[in-house]
Amino acid sequence: MSSGNTFYRYFLNPVMRGLLRSPLHGITSHNIGIVHFTGRKSGRKLSTPLSYTREADIVRLLSNRSTRWWMNFRGDGVQVEMEIARKRYPATAVLLEGDSDALREGVRRFIRALPRDAKVYGLKLDADREVEEASLAAIAEQLVLVEIRLQ
Repeated sequence: MSSGNTFYRYFLNPVMRGLLRSPLHGITSHNIGIVHFTGRKSGRKLSTPLSYTREADIVRLLSNRSTRWWMNFRGDGVQVEMEIARKRYPATAVLLEGDSDALREGVRRFIRALPRDAKVYGLKLDADREVEEASLAAIAEQLVLVEIRLQ
């Protein structure tokens, strides 16, 4: 496990989970939520705080391949719960990995809603704050997107 992953797993994630479950959750809950899921191999109950975007009943989570949490979403729709502003929603998660039109469109929508995250993923924005296609094409293979349909 890299030192960055260790920092998130043992320090930042527990702090964020505590904040998101506290009365002070409003500081971050408008774009950071907690996804609750079962480990694909371990069978353990897991929860990870992540940046999210939401359009009606679709929640998007973006990551890159250097993280590991998203691997638990491989398969034909994985049952999860998405916790947003201290409310849990049962949901189905679908993983988009590998460069595709669906992945690229999901990334565009995610960054349009959270442009601050463009830098995190090495994406460049144009004057209208839209993702520059050349920068997306250069890294699309390194990105993964989880689309969660709330029930």
